[in-house]
Amino acid sequence: MFPLILLSGFITFASSVPHHYVFVNESMTWAEAQRYCREKYTDLATIENEQQTVQLMDKVNDDSIDLAWIGLYDDLNSWKWTLEDSDFFKVGEKNFRNWYDQGPGNSGGQSLCVYMNNGIWYAASCSNSFYLMVCYDGRQNASASYVFVYQYQTWTEAQSYCREHHTDLVSIRNETEHQKIQDLLKNNYHYYYVWIGLYRTRSWSDQSNSSFSNWRAGQPDNAGNSEYCTAVSFSESGNWTDENCNTALPFICYSGE
Repeated sequence: MFPLILLSGFITFASSVPHHYVFVNESMTWAEAQRYCREKYTDLATIENEQQTVQLMDKVNDDSIDLAWIGLYDDLNSWKWTLEDSDFFKVGEKNFRNWYDQGPGNSGGQSLCVYMNNGIWYAASCSNSFYLMVCYDGRQNASASYVFVYQYQTWTEAQSYCREHHTDLVSIRNETEHQKIQDLLKNNYHYYYVWIGLYRTRSWSDQSNSSFSNWRAGQPDNAGNSEYCTAVSFSESGNWTDENCNTALPFICYSGE
């Protein structure tokens, strides 16, 4: 439904670009709004900092307007490995998966990182600190390629640990490697819940790598297999909420001029 946009890394940093925002008081679905903005301006609005939030809020003086689309959307198909070295993967190996039967969940709209239990992969909130980790070590002097680390950390903390002490969180390219990791966990006397290096991100329509967020308390909260898009709430100081992408709302475009 939407273009697949892969960001350069899990932790990204905004590079501020001057934006001229335009509020369009016509109700459209997110995809229709995206098409309109690309035809008339540059794209749906990207917001990179608090200053741009204030700038955007100043464009709407109508108290009857609550929600309006911006360019952030929940891309359910953007799974990628944290180890980005293209030479590490042969053709098709980036797509190896071993999801549980129903596929990755999206509990509360927060399931962006992947853990493994008993060889089966599940999606969970990256902020969960209930999981251990398996690191990959590709250095020439490494004693082992796969390292089980008995430390409970969030996904981001696990990623940082593996990058500091080894190479990265483990990327699993095929069934052979998948079995080796299961054997490693068996040798540690238990099938632990462990983070692996697979994750996904919410994406900006213009492919911006902005990591700025301004979610309303309790948001994002939508789950399931539907794709959700982001709206800014003018009744709540510009905070964001996630809405079904097929909802018709007014929207905000930008031009980079």
